Amino acid sequence: MKKILITGCLLLSIYSLSAQNNSAAEKSIQTILQKQEEAWNKHDVDAMSAYFTKDATLVNFLGMFWKSKAEIRENLGRINEDVFKHTSIKLSLKELKIVAPGVAVANIEEEFDVEENYTDLGQQYKKGDKNYKLIMNVFIKKNKEWQITASQITLINQFASPHQ
Repeated sequence: MKKILITGCLLLSIYSLSAQNNSAAEKSIQTILQKQEEAWNKHDVDAMSAYFTKDATLVNFLGMFWKSKAEIRENLGRINEDVFKHTSIKLSLKELKIVAPGVAVANIEEEFDVEENYTDLGQQYKKGDKNYKLIMNVFIKKNKEWQITASQITLINQFASPHQ
């Protein structure tokens, strides 16, 4: 009986520590998303890319594959001049999974709002237009800080999966 009680207490302690770690990870990652949203809305490319690891990868919703923090920053800067400066976003964490110690997968919804008319890749966007994307970010914890090591962005097709 004593062994069962001790084992139960140990399992409860492990579960409690795990829940605290998940909560701390979620809080840290929520903060990163908030700062990225603020950076986008201020059109601050350096701050947008600040949370990527040096060797991060990003696949944008057009299928462009960017390898490294420097390449991500460079492409965000280039695209900011044509597109991002006319838009704002809102990021919402939909799900966070801790898949291993120091590794988390975040599913995020992005609401993309057009704030002034612009044209990109031959398509016209008008003030008030919106689209939605799903972002899957893989975070790793390095030096006690969470950073994005991989990101995949998918445009939500409003006919196949209308935003609710």
